[in-house]
Amino acid sequence: MRSEGPPILELRNFRYTYLEGTPRASEAIRDVSFRIRRGERVGIVGPTQSGKSTVVDSFAHLLRLKPGQVFYDGEDVAAPGYDRRKLRREVGIVFQQPDSQIIEDVVGADVAFGPTAAGLPAEETRRRVEESLNALGLPYPEYRLRYVHALSGGQRRRVAIAGVLAMHTPVLVLDEPMAGLDPRGRRELLELLIRLQKDRDLTLIVCSASLSDASLLCDRFVVLDEGRVVMDGPVREVLREADRLAQLDITLPEPVIGAREFKKLFPDLPAEILTEDELEAELLKKLGVA
Repeated sequence: MRSEGPPILELRNFRYTYLEGTPRASEAIRDVSFRIRRGERVGIVGPTQSGKSTVVDSFAHLLRLKPGQVFYDGEDVAAPGYDRRKLRREVGIVFQQPDSQIIEDVVGADVAFGPTAAGLPAEETRRRVEESLNALGLPYPEYRLRYVHALSGGQRRRVAIAGVLAMHTPVLVLDEPMAGLDPRGRRELLELLIRLQKDRDLTLIVCSASLSDASLLCDRFVVLDEGRVVMDGPVREVLREADRLAQLDITLPEPVIGAREFKKLFPDLPAEILTEDELEAELLKKLGVA
């Protein structure tokens, strides 16, 4: 993770109200400020209706934004004349439901859609489709002509991610990336995302109501509740507030849940535990075995 240099994404006192000016107006974001630097891996976490999806949509200007609140690479994305199409080639979002962004019936054609629309030459598009499918564990020769509807949910999610990766966006935003996947699918996708982030030097943003997978993908958490930032810091630092996170109805990682139970026996047991191996090592230490 990099800590120096200007932010690639920044929210400054961001506020957003759906159906503003109508009787059905609903304030989703009250006053949110934070910065994300190039190469960071950040989790935007919070319970249902906390404002996570609104924040994510703001990154790619998918909302009617007001000037002076959302910035990409130092530029105000709501300023008159700002190139929104260019922004969406820089910030790639994979939504929770992959079917909502899969356009074509055939895998190869769908992954090629973005590069083709951006005017890339056919040979460069083909190269990117092959590269992206291979990177996601969907071998190009085997999957390029497959029908999307015949794929499993996990495979369709990978196709959606491949379509974004083919655009070579420096920022990848994933909204609940593990939703609906079985344990094996979650593990495989987790490993793929970690490798891709390193290989491509991506700025990775994960939006989730659960810390289980985000704690292994991210270096930092920005925690939202009722449209405000209530915590922002390194993953282990935020996990020290496990009781507060649980009160916010945020799903904790299994090792943290285990550590909270064992703290009844060992009050000084750390709460900021990321893996089962770490929990086992700490317990053995307390028992005098290690």
